[in-house]
Parts: sequence; structure tokens; C-alpha cells
Amino acid sequence: MDLKKIGWIFFFAFLGLNIFLFSIYKEADDQEDVVYRTDQKVPIEDRLDSEDISYSGQFSEKHQKGYYISGKSSDMNEVLDEERDRQDDQDLLKDQTSVDDQTLTHSLTEENAITDTSQTSNVLKQFLQEENQVLFGDEYSYLEDVSSFKGDYPSIIAAQSYEGIPIDDSSSRIEIELSEQDDKWVLSNYTQTHISDLIPLREAISLYSEEEIINTLYVNNKIPSGSEIKWRHLAYTLNLKVRGQNVYVPAWFVAIEDEDGQTQIEKVNALTNRIITNTTVQTVENS
Repeated sequence: MDLKKIGWIFFFAFLGLNIFLFSIYKEADDQEDVVYRTDQKVPIEDRLDSEDISYSGQFSEKHQKGYYISGKSSDMNEVLDEERDRQDDQDLLKDQTSVDDQTLTHSLTEENAITDTSQTSNVLKQFLQEENQVLFGDEYSYLEDVSSFKGDYPSIIAAQSYEGIPIDDSSSRIEIELSEQDDKWVLSNYTQTHISDLIPLREAISLYSEEEIINTLYVNNKIPSGSEIKWRHLAYTLNLKVRGQNVYVPAWFVAIEDEDGQTQIEKVNALTNRIITNTTVQTVENS
């Protein structure tokens, strides 16, 4: 065998070996790349988009501060008497008003109307400042997400708040019924509940972010494919009743509309990141 032929044999042998080693390296590199990619956290926005779940805006990564807070449901008969004395007006809310323990109902005789729904917050704020029309009005503010001008019973909701976070609960709100008249919405009557002596039960705690709770709802199959996240907000919700005191915890409220147009409001405890949508309020009475 001549040297030239031997040289070609070694050349092809080394070429084949190099190709073989390169293929092994490339395969290993591809496998490492797969492990790297699967180990990454897929952004919640990408997950939602992949299942045709729509939403508006961006999900905040901010960790706000919140408390366990407590307060007592006001006896509306008592507070009405106190306000009559304070304002030196024994006729305050005397007509068209009924009180059932913790709920006051009043039919408005003075016209307050909304001609432009984009101005609802301003109209409501002005109404709440009228001491002869509503009690403790300065403690309440517009809760836009749960207000509605649609359906058979349009209404706007105002809620008390604690350090900037509203209380989204039936124990602490003013619900004003609306009637549509001549291209305007007239405030017709309202029901009111009130919480007094709101205090924190412990120091402020860092809360889970909006982005984190959306992820929790998603991985727990609470946001179905093809649905729409209509709105979300942070608010206090009633968690426990202890000997006449209400205990509230901060929670994220998320309204989700499915493909059939049905809306479900999910709640996630902002302190623990646990879903509490169907959790019942526990009551501890005197022993």
C-alpha cells in the first residue's frame, strides 16, 4: 500500500471522527438548551396570550402594604340620632328613610343626575359631601369596578377605605340605584352600611403583587381559555366576625368573563396568595 493511499485513509478517518465528535457536542448542547428553556419562568402574559385570554393594561409587580383590620358594624339608628344632634337638625333624613339595624335606606327627593358617565366620580363625590343627604359621606369613595350602568338594576357603589385601600364588602358601602330619564341617570335611592372604629390588628405586611395572584388563578384553572379579565383591584374583604367585631383582610378581586358571557369574581388573599372565593366568613360568638 503506497503512502498516498494511507494518507487518504487517515484523512477520512480523522474527518469522520471529527464529524462524530461534533455531532455529539451539538446534541449535548441542544439538550442543555432545552433544560435551560424549560427551567425559565414563562411570563404570565405569554401564558394568557397562548390561551387567547384577553385583558387590559399590565399586571403590576408592586408589593403594597396592608393590614388585618377590624371594625364594628354601625347601628344606623344610633348614628342617625347622633348626626341629628351634631347637626342640630332633628329632621335630618326623617322623610323617605327606613332603618333596619345596620342598614339605612333612603329615597332621594332632591335631583342628582349623571349626564356623562365619564363624570360619575365627580358627581358622586359632590353628592357624598351633602350632609343633609347622606351620613359620613366623606368616608366613602367611588368603587368603579363593581358599579354598572347596564342590566335591569343599574347602580353606583361607594365604599369606605383604610389607608387608601377600599373595603369591597356589603358591610361597608353605599349602593345608589339609578333610573334612566331623558338621556341622564338620576340617583333615585340608596342603601348604606357603615363600619366604625377601623383599626389595624398588627403592623403592615407586604402583600402579594397583582402579577403573582393572576399567576395563581391561572395555574389553578380559574381563568379559562378564551375568557377575558374584565377588571382587578385590591380591597379589604370580610374574613371573620369575633364577638361583634368584623375582621377584614386585603384581597385581590378579579372579574373573569367566560366565552358564554358569564362573569365570575375570584378573590385571592393578598397576604397568603390563597384563593378564597368560596370561603365562608367564620363567626365567633361569646362563650
